[in-house]
Amino acid sequence: MDTNRFKASHDFSNLQKNLSNNPGYSVESYSQQVKDYIHDMKSRNQEATKQGFMAQAQKSAKEVWTEIQEIASEAWEKNRDHSDEKK
Repeated sequence: MDTNRFKASHDFSNLQKNLSNNPGYSVESYSQQVKDYIHDMKSRNQEATKQGFMAQAQKSAKEVWTEIQEIASEAWEKNRDHSDEKK
């Protein structure tokens, strides 16, 4: 029997609930990023576009996902042989 358990906040099957419970993923939290992006583009004499911002957000999400994968992989390697131990 697999004794590894995710916390409710790590329930990947309910992404919408996780987004709602994580204040880092909300319109309000991205508002400042939008403002910063627009300001940065103006300072470079470039046009700020939704597509440009979305590309930047997508890149950021990929970087975070890569980091999460590395951490999760390390945790798996450290703990996979300890599934029979009691906590």
